[in-house]
Amino acid sequence: MYSIGAGAVSDQLEFVVRNLPNFLIGFPSQRPGGLLMSLILAVVGLGAGFVLALAVAPATGSRHRLVRWLGQGFVEVFRGVPLILLLLLVHQLMAGVDLLGIGPSTLRSAFVALMLYSAAYQADIIATGFRAIPPGLIEDARLLGSSRSQLFALIKLPYGLRVMQPALTGQAITLFKDTSVVIILGVADLTATARIALGSDVTSAPHWVATYLTVGAIYFVVAFGFSVLARWHERRIPSGGLIRTLAEVG
Repeated sequence: MYSIGAGAVSDQLEFVVRNLPNFLIGFPSQRPGGLLMSLILAVVGLGAGFVLALAVAPATGSRHRLVRWLGQGFVEVFRGVPLILLLLLVHQLMAGVDLLGIGPSTLRSAFVALMLYSAAYQADIIATGFRAIPPGLIEDARLLGSSRSQLFALIKLPYGLRVMQPALTGQAITLFKDTSVVIILGVADLTATARIALGSDVTSAPHWVATYLTVGAIYFVVAFGFSVLARWHERRIPSGGLIRTLAEVG
């Protein structure tokens, strides 16, 4: 059993400080990596997932049974499969397949899996947000002669996003933390970088506690910062004026 004394604590702090740049941006031969790679994975997964979710969400409430089943099936399948299993399945199924000119790689598989996983949750959130729009608001917009595209862009999407923001913020934070499972594919995210820094040598064992406490602190700081930013943005969103905006456009 390792004793924890002043010397041991100093040694752990020295190890963490020496490797902090690697935790933040990756090792010199594996950049981007570390926290930077985790952020890239989260942002791309959320952004691409949101675009896909905007197409899936209306399908879940479609009057056409087949379209509704396809939309609901997408949500249930990709929301019900554990992310770690989805990563492995996507990587195996996409092996040997070029996507938009990009050949097979663990990073590409991670992006695709995170996009599908995020899209399933965001589609459910978006569908709920659209259902929360007061029918009277939609009718007023139609009386002003709005087209379907104007109705969506100026009424449904802004109002829905206002309702969805807390849930979307929670999903964004969750996906950022979930990027840690890409270690299963060998992608050098924050968790994987910390594991590489520790190595497999038993002499690194005394550094495990300090290393993973540091990694946990980094995840917390980023997630908490995003939560504070989202609350600040929510307070600045104007509470009204959608119909006035539509009238001015019309």
